Amino acid sequence: MKTSLTAPALKIIVPAILAATLAACGGDDNNSSNNNADDNTNTDTNTGNNTDTGNETNNSPTLADLGIECETVTTATDTSVSGTLELSVVDTYVSGNEFDTASAEIVSYDKCSDKLYVVNAEDATVDVLSLAQTTSAPAKHGTIDLSAAATAAGIEIGAANSVSAKQGLVAVAIEADTKQDNGLIALYRSDTLALIGTYTAGALPDMVTLSEDARYILTANEGEPSGDYTNDPEGSVTIVDLKNGFGPDDAVVSQVSFADFNVGGSRADEVPADVRLPGPAGTTVAQDLEPEYLALNSDGTVAWVAMQENNAVAIIDVANATVEGMKGLGKKSWSPASENELDASNKDDGTGQFDSYEQLVGLYMPDTIVSVEIDGETYILTANEGDGREYIYETTQQACDAAGHEWDGDDFAPGGDDEDADAYANEEDDCISWIDEARGGDIEELVADAHPLKAALDDNDQLKRIKVTTDQAEYAAADDIVTFGARSFSIWDAAGDLVYDSGDVIAKQVYDVDPEDFNSTNDENDSGDNRSDDKGTEPEAIEVAKIGDRFFAFVGLERQGGVMVFDITDPTDPEYQSYLNNRDFDAPVCTVVDGTECDNDTYSVDAGDLGPESIEYFTREGKHFIAVGNEVSGTTTVYSIGFQDIR
Repeated sequence: MKTSLTAPALKIIVPAILAATLAACGGDDNNSSNNNADDNTNTDTNTGNNTDTGNETNNSPTLADLGIECETVTTATDTSVSGTLELSVVDTYVSGNEFDTASAEIVSYDKCSDKLYVVNAEDATVDVLSLAQTTSAPAKHGTIDLSAAATAAGIEIGAANSVSAKQGLVAVAIEADTKQDNGLIALYRSDTLALIGTYTAGALPDMVTLSEDARYILTANEGEPSGDYTNDPEGSVTIVDLKNGFGPDDAVVSQVSFADFNVGGSRADEVPADVRLPGPAGTTVAQDLEPEYLALNSDGTVAWVAMQENNAVAIIDVANATVEGMKGLGKKSWSPASENELDASNKDDGTGQFDSYEQLVGLYMPDTIVSVEIDGETYILTANEGDGREYIYETTQQACDAAGHEWDGDDFAPGGDDEDADAYANEEDDCISWIDEARGGDIEELVADAHPLKAALDDNDQLKRIKVTTDQAEYAAADDIVTFGARSFSIWDAAGDLVYDSGDVIAKQVYDVDPEDFNSTNDENDSGDNRSDDKGTEPEAIEVAKIGDRFFAFVGLERQGGVMVFDITDPTDPEYQSYLNNRDFDAPVCTVVDGTECDNDTYSVDAGDLGPESIEYFTREGKHFIAVGNEVSGTTTVYSIGFQDIR
């Protein structure tokens, strides 16, 4: 069942002689301040309005020189809105690729072209979707083949990880075939989909964004190590300044390093104590830091970079390509005093076994991060998914044991019969070189007898199953037990201090809608309670938009599915609005299943959307919409936004 709860375009050619023609294109993109619903505009004719952003971008003719055609887009004109925001499904585009292959991961809307751009990691392409004039239903329009970028850059490429489309430009973050090598940023025209240029990024560029004026391209480069931990590149941020042009002699490419924060480095004493650095012995700070996602302020001068596994953000001076500083995000309490409750076990009496626990805390560990300006103040919003580290590679049990790693396959006896001995030396399976998570029951013996959670950690109905960090060798009576993620979204000020956290609101609203399927996983149905011991519904995606005189946050729940909406006009006291999950828990996720699990690679469209990974707000045809990219189902769904007075 699908679950919900409520509390004629013209084309104008851009003349090359205009200095900043494209400044009026694409104003509905959402990676910066997100005052993007320009509610006082109607028909955007893209005729060369020159808006001074304060960074001299619009004094440069480089964008106009491209002569890109822009569509006329009629944006919404609301000056105020009232009632509760509700979502309605418009339609879904299905990639048709194999099930759970990241075929619709990140989605971006460009007003200049009036199209959606969707990363299709399985095909190493970007799907270009047109939107129906009256309904905004998505349909396949074209494809950006990334092989031309690989050829131009002279590297072998792996998956595309992210896309950002603004001002008639489309930027794509692409990892190298060997993920630990430097990746690249590929930049395309939105009208012809032709390649403009490529720029070197750091290792594993996981997220890309264009500034609102399209002067800058930034990537968050995760720098994830190889599975056997023999190759661990540094995390970094790439900044491409296009002020002087797009060519290799014009664009200025800067790699922002964290090496100065290494032990013995010039800024080593600036690393906050609560930045989590749990990596294997010998790991440097720069290697341990893993940038995941980033957000820009309204004028593109400051970037906030979420370093998920480190439970921290870095603040970047964009123009100078330097790190201003780092901020640890701290811990969220699940104690009775906090009034926060969670369902912590998948082996208890069923879904919704909510409780609080003294000295149990969660690390926020955000995935998606966005910014918004409200009443002149910049705020950062985070979807607090949480994430542990598990480095795995395939080898033989003999080689795994010799490396001192943890064998995760079938056990064979090296001194046994010939068959066992042969398998020990030749049969390959998973070997874990590093892992930083365990279950509550695994650490119980390390916890002091006087600890208030000692008994709970040995009880399946309580905390024996929950995933916890392994950062400590032992736990004194006063020590916290630390879990992954906060099962919430948060609002922070520009300095990284907490303004608001949604507590347990997301979990309890989902449970109220559909208690039987609460805390389901995203790749099989009939899986209620499956994720209770992990990170719950897993808030993964977040988007923010100004509609009329109000601001709204849209939160995508990666495991559970669906989008939850909050009114954040008062950032200190957001109000829950509604929740819609375009997923049918009664349908199989694949066309052939074995029990409840997928038994082939063909996604069943009857299941609906699985694994929302990104959300993009946009306005066209005088109306408001969001588009959601769903990683597991490979679907992109457009929702219309409406308001209803609840009496």
